[in-house]
Amino acid sequence: MLHALAWNLLCGLPMQLTRLWSLALLTSTLTFACGDDPGVADADSSSGTDGTDETDGTDGGAGLCDDDPAELVRPSGWGRESHCKGATPDYDRLFDDTKVQRLDLTIAATDYADMRSDLVEAAASNNWDVDPIYVPADLKYDGKTWWQIGVRYKGNSSLHSAVNQGIDKLSLRFKFDEYEQANPDLLDQRFYGFKKMTFSNGFKDASLIRDKLGGDIFRAAGVPVARSAFVRIYVDVGDGPTYWGLYTMIEDPSNKMLDSQFADAGGNLYKPDGEGARLQSFDEASMIKKSNEELGDYTDVQALISALNAGSGEQWRAELEAVFDVEGFLLLLAANQSIVNWDSYGWMTHNYYLYADPSDGLFKWIPWDLNESLLIQGGGGPGPGGGGPGAGSDSVLLEEISAQWPMIRQLLDDEVYSATYRQNLLDLQTGAFDLETTTALAQRYHDLIAPYVVGADGEQPGYTFLSSDAAFESSISGGNNAIADHIATRHADVSAATN
Repeated sequence: MLHALAWNLLCGLPMQLTRLWSLALLTSTLTFACGDDPGVADADSSSGTDGTDETDGTDGGAGLCDDDPAELVRPSGWGRESHCKGATPDYDRLFDDTKVQRLDLTIAATDYADMRSDLVEAAASNNWDVDPIYVPADLKYDGKTWWQIGVRYKGNSSLHSAVNQGIDKLSLRFKFDEYEQANPDLLDQRFYGFKKMTFSNGFKDASLIRDKLGGDIFRAAGVPVARSAFVRIYVDVGDGPTYWGLYTMIEDPSNKMLDSQFADAGGNLYKPDGEGARLQSFDEASMIKKSNEELGDYTDVQALISALNAGSGEQWRAELEAVFDVEGFLLLLAANQSIVNWDSYGWMTHNYYLYADPSDGLFKWIPWDLNESLLIQGGGGPGPGGGGPGAGSDSVLLEEISAQWPMIRQLLDDEVYSATYRQNLLDLQTGAFDLETTTALAQRYHDLIAPYVVGADGEQPGYTFLSSDAAFESSISGGNNAIADHIATRHADVSAATN
């Protein structure tokens, strides 16, 4: 009560008197800015990342979030910046490249049993196209708690492969307001500004850094891409915390990424998946909307596909450039082939987003799912450019890609766009894919995560894809598909192809 009175007086005084009042209040714990509600400001703790539960000075109560109904009482520990919708996404905190943070989940034994039963049912029917079920869980991070968040498994080939191998390190998706209807006090719960978050398990990646490193290279090149960071996840399903392993936490492109990387976040976001993702012709079922889902309007992406397949030459270029960021795609494609990201357009009918940016009316291409980047071949597939990860995925000039993939074939058959693509390849050699810089970054990430991958605090049997500690230790240099060796080889490949 005293703090509230002081706050009202202080913020209503002239500046000279405000300074005097500020000095008088230094001995109290009052630390807020005018315009904030005393007692509800979120004094973030700096407890570290050990998952220990330390108070942040936030007591919960009414009126914590903007537009909260008067009768809504938030739980003790709810923070304005950490839990409220509308808080500025804290990228610096969550996506810190210098540390491996810790997340602790608690899932009720019965809910976990349901989660596993759903997975067993999918395995028995071999139906991996249906999303796994959400179950409620409590999350602890950096001394704070998030209650009844939705947690589910995610993935397709990575998911059923892990299940078949008996590995419980499965990719995850969190939705922080999934259970708000059953818990009105958790209305619009957010995780430092984020509604959703995904967690990649490092499937097919002995280094466990490809998702992050690949994204960092695209980002350095100027390509819009999701931010990511390393986290270790512990899960308690009734028997105490179990280390599920080292994950890459990745922001969901349908969430705050559009706000942070585009001038206007109100456009349609599509996640193409299926035959229509080749972009030869429009297929509504393949154009999965991730924003504005309630609007059944696909005219924008129909216009893109129509313009792409309309022919060639100067008029064709002008019409395509009126609806698509061709320059951005040619840069992305050059980065994609410099590093080799075979699990992408040109080989697979998924793993990208299309965003219709209202600020300039152009579609932007966003790469996704980079755990098999910086990697030669995925194995299998029907052959060069034919729809699977067969021979040719490490091509530089993509001459083998067929007309089944018009966004590559149409553009690179055009002499203007082909010249731009080749120049991008050369520029990346001394830019975002610089040999020395990229190799050093890979080594830094390797050293950063090593204590949580191998050794006493490393991944445990049943919760790792590693065949041995040596597989991780040689993943940068000397091992099968070692990243530093791969980077050097790709520099030589690009140089040879463009000379």
